[in-house]
Amino acid sequence: MLKVMVIEDELTLRKGLVWTTPWDTFGCEVVGECADGREGAELIRKLQPDIVVTDIRMPGLTGIEMMQEVRTVVDTEFIFITGYSDFKYAKAAIDLGAQGFILKPIDDEELEAILLKAADAVRRKKRYDLAMATQASGIPELYGRLASYENGRPNDRYLQAAIDYINCHIERNFSLKDIADHLYISESYLSKLFKSKTSYTFLEYCTHHRLKKAADLLTDPAIKVYEVAERVGYPDSRYFSTLFKKWTGLTPTEFRSYYMQE
Repeated sequence: MLKVMVIEDELTLRKGLVWTTPWDTFGCEVVGECADGREGAELIRKLQPDIVVTDIRMPGLTGIEMMQEVRTVVDTEFIFITGYSDFKYAKAAIDLGAQGFILKPIDDEELEAILLKAADAVRRKKRYDLAMATQASGIPELYGRLASYENGRPNDRYLQAAIDYINCHIERNFSLKDIADHLYISESYLSKLFKSKTSYTFLEYCTHHRLKKAADLLTDPAIKVYEVAERVGYPDSRYFSTLFKKWTGLTPTEFRSYYMQE
């Protein structure tokens, strides 16, 4: 999966991008988010994302200053969010090599088009790098890695099998041990695999995945909140609501209202 970071100081907009964008459609996953340019630069260095979606005007550093600061150490594609008043800055970002910009309020089709463009650019670079590595090293095995980049799936078969298990059992209460036993590997190995390959712990990944699914379900007003909770493995709807607000900044009801307004 391609790694994405979202950097935006407006909480509701940032959470809306993280939780309602169908990232997996583009072979992407959000690995980090923050609210200011200085923290954003630090996280970019740490997480090495493939794509960064960022506002231009932010505390700490502007989006453009942040891009200039990290460009020498991280090969990342940037997408900027801007208002009409910052249009000249968006043009400057394009001149500096950004993939493009999105005007507020964000249009879903416009966002999806630029994400496709950025993801294609990342995969082209990865194909080129792998081709050069193959030519230089003479290891055919690298073609397996190339295939994993093409279809947007993790290149570790155990990790992918674990993610498939989570997808198929999302409404159930399962543990790291359950999945490790299912795959005939140790808990410690699977735990390290999640952290090294996704930047999340196993529990964080499961929680993020459940709540992302919940966000998708909440966009359907016909499904009651307690039904959403049950469908993603939280039989206690109060606990689900508390957890959802902790991770998204909004209660399920507030999230649904915001989505309907958008």
